[in-house]
Amino acid sequence: MLRLFIVLAISSFLFISCGHHKSDKPVPTVHKGYNFKLKIPSEWIEKLRHYNYKQNNVKLLRELDSLIQPNKIFVPDEDEDLDTNRYILNPIFANLDGESANELVCLVGWDETYPSITVFKEIKGDWYLLYVEPFYMFYTMPELIIANNFAKNKTFYTRQLYDRGSGEFYDGYSFYKLVNNKVYKCLELPHEARIYGWGLYLNQEVTMDFNVNGGNTDEIWAYFHYNFFPGAINKGDMSWDGHTDISLVKGEDGINYQWDSVKFAYKPKDYKNGDSTMLNAQKVACFGAFGNDSLFVHAFHAEINKTLQTGTRQQKRILKDYLARVKQTGHATTEELEETTEAGGTKFYGVKKKKKIKSGKAE
Repeated sequence: MLRLFIVLAISSFLFISCGHHKSDKPVPTVHKGYNFKLKIPSEWIEKLRHYNYKQNNVKLLRELDSLIQPNKIFVPDEDEDLDTNRYILNPIFANLDGESANELVCLVGWDETYPSITVFKEIKGDWYLLYVEPFYMFYTMPELIIANNFAKNKTFYTRQLYDRGSGEFYDGYSFYKLVNNKVYKCLELPHEARIYGWGLYLNQEVTMDFNVNGGNTDEIWAYFHYNFFPGAINKGDMSWDGHTDISLVKGEDGINYQWDSVKFAYKPKDYKNGDSTMLNAQKVACFGAFGNDSLFVHAFHAEINKTLQTGTRQQKRILKDYLARVKQTGHATTEELEETTEAGGTKFYGVKKKKKIKSGKAE
């Protein structure tokens, strides 16, 4: 997987370690490291119920840290002085599961770039912390939204940043439900996923919009615009170049995710009479799986065959070269990458330098 890991060492987050985001694998609906049942004093909850949105968050955040010991709210760098203007504590009281009382869902964090989504629930008169998940956000402030979907268990979601770097950006939405006192991460959707260069033969631009159905069905409709094109394949191209005008596969389409009450997840609707060019789960998985050429060739085989039949001479030539590389090695690259440095568990990559040949010896 040829990805640039930028400030995404989520393994250093909070309670347990977690692997780098991989959108080509199923989303675990219940994450054992994020689900809890930790008793929280009602007094602390009441302070948030009467939160005035003007006070300093430090005291309340420190109190929460003390309540969840030996765990604590994630701190990006304990050696640096934290800016009190960047602290996050933003509560919402809402009925998430259709039972009699409101739950508390809250963004907390010592730094707005590294917030955590938390869920608290009152059970038989006592309040409990049920869920804590840290995530990463950059360029924009973190967001937490509760949707009025057609179900007693309301869907809430956050936007999270997975990768960023020169020529690369990948973020998405994570959707949740509270069911039977457990929080389920029930869907992940890529929002914007683009990469240019980075040694990949196949580059991409993907954007997504979605709507939560507030009518008579519990479903989420996602609409994608996507373009897969060659990277730095020509002589003289810089390593970050991409040829967006030479589309190998390009299109726009929607996919409908319906709630599955057995699996506690949103699943793509199965259109039995649909054709092979319709958007499906495998194709959506490609949007975040940079460098997974085998997955792309398998998922978009109908679109690839169409380009081979109706594309320009240039498109056909490039696509045939790409397919031959994938068939031979399982992937297609234009340059080899190597790890250049590592800091705080975060790895940085660059184009591998070729060894110079001098006097018949490699230097």
